[in-house]
Amino acid sequence: MDRIRAVVRHRALYEIAADLQPEQAVGRHPVHPTYILLIYATLARILRSGIRVETDFLQGELWDLVRHEATATLRREGLDLPPPGRKPPAWHHWRRLRDDHLATDEGIAAIQRLHLPRAVDLARRIGMLNPRGPGSLTHPSHLRAVYGDGTIVRPIYAPPTKVLIEDENGETVAMFAHPHTGELLDDPGRRYDPDVALHQGHAGPALGHGYVAWHTRGTGVYQRVMLHLGHIDHPGGEAGTAVQLLRDIHRVVGNGIEVVIYDGAFRGVHIDEIMTNCGYQVIAKQPTYTDEDLATAAIVKGADGRRVPSIPLGVASHATEVGPCHHTLAAINGALVEIDLDDTGDPVVRSTPQRTAVKRARRADGRFHFNVGYRIDCPRGVFEPWLSPHAKAPGDPRPEALRVFPDGDDDALRLRGLRSDAEAVHSGYKRTLITDRAMSLGWRRGLVDYYAYAWYTNALADAAWRAAQVPDNVRHLRFRRQ
Repeated sequence: MDRIRAVVRHRALYEIAADLQPEQAVGRHPVHPTYILLIYATLARILRSGIRVETDFLQGELWDLVRHEATATLRREGLDLPPPGRKPPAWHHWRRLRDDHLATDEGIAAIQRLHLPRAVDLARRIGMLNPRGPGSLTHPSHLRAVYGDGTIVRPIYAPPTKVLIEDENGETVAMFAHPHTGELLDDPGRRYDPDVALHQGHAGPALGHGYVAWHTRGTGVYQRVMLHLGHIDHPGGEAGTAVQLLRDIHRVVGNGIEVVIYDGAFRGVHIDEIMTNCGYQVIAKQPTYTDEDLATAAIVKGADGRRVPSIPLGVASHATEVGPCHHTLAAINGALVEIDLDDTGDPVVRSTPQRTAVKRARRADGRFHFNVGYRIDCPRGVFEPWLSPHAKAPGDPRPEALRVFPDGDDDALRLRGLRSDAEAVHSGYKRTLITDRAMSLGWRRGLVDYYAYAWYTNALADAAWRAAQVPDNVRHLRFRRQ
C-alpha cells in the first residue's frame, strides 16, 4: 500500500498527463482523466497485470484509496485538473488511451519529451546532476554520473515459422508454415508480434524487443531516477540508440554530468562522439581483441611477461641537463604505458605513467576537447606530458585504445559498479511481467509499459525524498496518529 500511495502522490504523473490529455472537440468527454489512466498503468507494474488492477479496483477498497489520495494530491500540489470520478477505470479505458494515442510515434515522442525534464528535476532535488555539485573532471562524483544499459524483452507469443520463397516474378516473399501440417500460408493464422527482431545479447542470440534505459542515482536507498528510455530499432543498434538518448539528456542536464558509464557496446567512435559533442567523459569496458585486431596491433611484453597488443601513441620528449630525453608511449588495454627494448631487442612495458589532471576546453564551434596529463618518473627528471584521447583523423584507434579511465584506474573501479545497477533495473522491470515476457504486442506498447515502470521507480524515489524532508518529531507524531 505504501508503494501505491507513492505512485498516486507522484506529481510528475499529473503534469505529464495534463499534456497527454487527448483533444476532445466533439462527442463524449473521457470518463476518466488521463492522470488516472497513467496511475492505472503504473499500478499494473506493481500488481503485474492490468486486469488485476481492474479486479482489485472493483473490490472498492483500492479504488477508494486511489480516489482519496488523488484528490488530496490535486489540492496539495495546486493542480488545475478534474477530480477522479466515482467509478473506477477498467482495462479497456487504459487500452484505448494507450493504443490510440500513446503507442504511436507521436505519443512515444511526447512521453519522452515530457518525462525527461521532470525526471531530471527529481534527480536534482535528491542531490544528483547539479552543475555546482561535487566532483571534478579529474575525479568525477557518482552524483554527477549517468549510466545505462540495453536489454531484450521476449515477445508474449512465440513467433511463427517463416519461410522465404521466390514467387513467379522472381521476388522473395515470406510464407508461414502451418504448425501442424507444414503447409505454407500467406498468413500465420494466429497472433504474433511482427516487431520482434533477433538481437545479439550477452548469452547469445535473443528474439524480442530491444530497449535502452539511462539512469542516475544517489547514495541512499530509493534514490535511483530513471531518466530516459528508447527502443533499439535494429539488431546491433544498441550503442547508436544509447548515444541518441544521451544527446537528449545533454540538452536538458548540460554541465550537470561529468561522466557516462556504459558497457562494452560503447566503442571508440561512440566515446569520441560523446566527449566531443556532449563534453562528458566515458567509462566503458575495454573490449576483447579479435584475431584480426591482434594481427594488426604491435605485440609487446607486459609486466607479467605475457605478450599483449599495444597501440603506438608516439614519442614524448623533455629537456634535461644532458640534452633531450625521449620516451616511447603506447596504449595497452586503454591505459598509457612507456615502451622500451629489452636485452633481446623485443619491446617491453617499462612503466605505467600515473594519470594526473584532466582538462576540457570548448572550441568556437561548440565542440569539446579533452587533454589528459600523465606523470612519467624519468631518472633524468620527472615530467608531465599531455595527451588527447580524441581521434586525430578518421579511423584513428586512439579513442578506442586510450581511455581517460581505463579498467584498472582507481576512479573507474570506484564508479563502474553503477553499471550493474542498470542491469538490476532491467531485471526489476522483467519481474513485473509474467514469465519475463512482454505484456503487450509491438515495441511501442512495450516501451509505454517500460515508462510505466519508470514512473513507478521514480515515484518511490520521490516519496523517499519527501519523507526525508519531514522532521523526526513530526514523523514520529504521524506514526502515532496512524
